[in-house]
Amino acid sequence: MDFSRVSDGIRLHHASHRHHGYDGDDDSGPAPRAPHLIDSGVKVHGPSPFAGHGAHPASAHALPHDSGPIQSEHLTTSVGHFGHHIAAGQNPWATESASGAGHFGMGAATVESGTNTAGNGGDGYFYGGIVHASLLIYEPINISVSSGYGSVALANQSNNLNVDQSAFQMAGGGGHGGSENIASGESVNTSSGTNVIASGDNSAGNGGSGYFSGALADVPVVIYHPINIALASSGGSAHASQSNAVDIDQSVTQIAGVGGNGGHGNVAAGGSILTLDPSWGSSTGVSAWDVQTGGSQAGNGGDGAFYGELVHTSFVLYNPINIAIAGYGSGAYAVQTNDVSVDQSAVQIAGIGGHGGNDNAAAGGHANLLSHNLWGGSDTVATGSNSAGNGGNGYFAGSLIDVSVAIYAPINIAIAGPHSTAVADQVNNVHIDQSAVQIAGVGGDGGYGNLALADDAAHLLSDLHLVA
Repeated sequence: MDFSRVSDGIRLHHASHRHHGYDGDDDSGPAPRAPHLIDSGVKVHGPSPFAGHGAHPASAHALPHDSGPIQSEHLTTSVGHFGHHIAAGQNPWATESASGAGHFGMGAATVESGTNTAGNGGDGYFYGGIVHASLLIYEPINISVSSGYGSVALANQSNNLNVDQSAFQMAGGGGHGGSENIASGESVNTSSGTNVIASGDNSAGNGGSGYFSGALADVPVVIYHPINIALASSGGSAHASQSNAVDIDQSVTQIAGVGGNGGHGNVAAGGSILTLDPSWGSSTGVSAWDVQTGGSQAGNGGDGAFYGELVHTSFVLYNPINIAIAGYGSGAYAVQTNDVSVDQSAVQIAGIGGHGGNDNAAAGGHANLLSHNLWGGSDTVATGSNSAGNGGNGYFAGSLIDVSVAIYAPINIAIAGPHSTAVADQVNNVHIDQSAVQIAGVGGDGGYGNLALADDAAHLLSDLHLVA
């Protein structure tokens, strides 16, 4: 029967008819009952319960050892071994039988059941740049000329212009964490000497981090130069009418290096760890170097990191010209109406940490260390370092350079000769936005109703001494 996954598989007085340390060639009766170290170093009189058909070949670290007071003629080379690494998420019972009488099993290098993830947003990375250089030249020309006495010249020009030279960059953004996820490390029960026992470092519903390293360079240019002319000879009439509705968008928006928001209602917990003193009945006294059940995270916002710059240099030249000229005894009428909107704004949102979620829980698992006499136990027992619903950090290293130029020069001219009438009307409705907004290096807000707990760590000694 294989006791490798049975919690009571260690029997303190197990009788047997053969000794695992002998091959039987020179033995005609029961082998001497030399002490064995099974699993965590419990002294057992009799062969290992894990020897026999279920035993595997010795691992690379199983070296011959002296058997103590009773010397075996043949050193044991077969060790029941269940592997150095236990798959994450399982319920491992790490065991290792002795390689000879009085020999202490070296144990697994690492036993892990943690590092499980559920519903986390992916990280976003951007390394590169965007160079946006657009040029628009718009010059409509309208001319009307009348000749001869009593002639009439009419010049009408109507322009509806919409120019979009905007630049938008959204890069290096982490995904949002999901909701109602569970990531948990299973229990670890071990009685062999182990360097690291880890059931923590689980994460659920965390927002991914966003990393941006690069630049956005935006250089848009618009030249808008409409011309409208009406000419009439003596005794004539000239009418020049120009109407312009212009919308020019040269804005730039950069959203980069932004961490995703944490989800809601997630649970991340480390599994419980039960480890027995591997030095029971032995003077070697090897212990687990590091016992970790904490480090779980749930519903935290991802970090945002931005390294780069935004350079925005925009240029607009708007020069409408309207001219009406009439000769002797004539009438000249020049009317110009301009509705202009120019947006040269710059917005930079960079290096922003994601917001923490709500109603999340992150907890470290139980750590129980059962020790004999004054076993030193573990160098480190960690059940804390859990976090839930925290806002992510924001990192920004860079600059925003905004150079916006708008030249608006409308011209309206009416000229009439002697005994004539000249009328020049001009109406301008202009809106120019050259603002710059920078939101950078801002940490995310923490969530509500979150719980982060470090679980109990029990170090039990048989003689009730406390170990610092």
